[in-house]
Amino acid sequence: MAISREIYRLGFQISPVIFCDGIAAGIPGGMLPVVAITQSASFVSGLLSGAFNLTSLDKYFCHWRPAQGGTLIDYDIARYPFFNQAVAANALLAQPLRIPMMMSAPVNENTGAITKLVTLSALQSVIEAHSNLGGTYVVATPAAFYSGCVLKTVSDVTSGGEPLPQSQWLWDFEKPLITQKEAANAVNSFLGKLDSGDKVNSSAWTNTFSALGNTALGSGISGVAGDLTNVAGKITGLIGRLGL
Repeated sequence: MAISREIYRLGFQISPVIFCDGIAAGIPGGMLPVVAITQSASFVSGLLSGAFNLTSLDKYFCHWRPAQGGTLIDYDIARYPFFNQAVAANALLAQPLRIPMMMSAPVNENTGAITKLVTLSALQSVIEAHSNLGGTYVVATPAAFYSGCVLKTVSDVTSGGEPLPQSQWLWDFEKPLITQKEAANAVNSFLGKLDSGDKVNSSAWTNTFSALGNTALGSGISGVAGDLTNVAGKITGLIGRLGL
């Protein structure tokens, strides 16, 4: 049980954030846990001072926990007019998921003020480089694992009564509806069909009528279009007989 608890703490409290691709592209597996960055300065300073002690997870630089307000499911209800009740009943629009994580970074026996300054400055530079390279994150929480996340903000939320300034940091992650990799796969699949000479029968991207297809709304539009064509033909014939 003690080993299981330590593994749980390591995964969800010490290093629940993992850099994917971006700066981790050259690492086997393309993943880099955040603890590799947050603990590096403490490791060096501990070795120099001779007081290095990481046998207890309580001595690590920072500890994480999910903050209030995260979402597992997030749908919005469409507010435009509907064709019928059957369509309206299923008109739920998926929204990106929000995953806020609280990082507590107090000063302890392994983390002096200088170590804290070096660690957070290095972490800021790594995040900026990772974002510029289009990297994403995996965020592990006790409720769910979120992959393909993007980091929106890292903000100081330390309360005024806290004796140590800038010790509580809120990381606001968002899981978008589609990742860059999924979009690239869709484009590559379409281009592959063109390169192989496959006939593309779908015209859903060309016009609204084609997109509606054989639905009730599409059939109604088709019938109206046919009636308008017949009326136009009759008017043209009448004009011809009148010699206009």
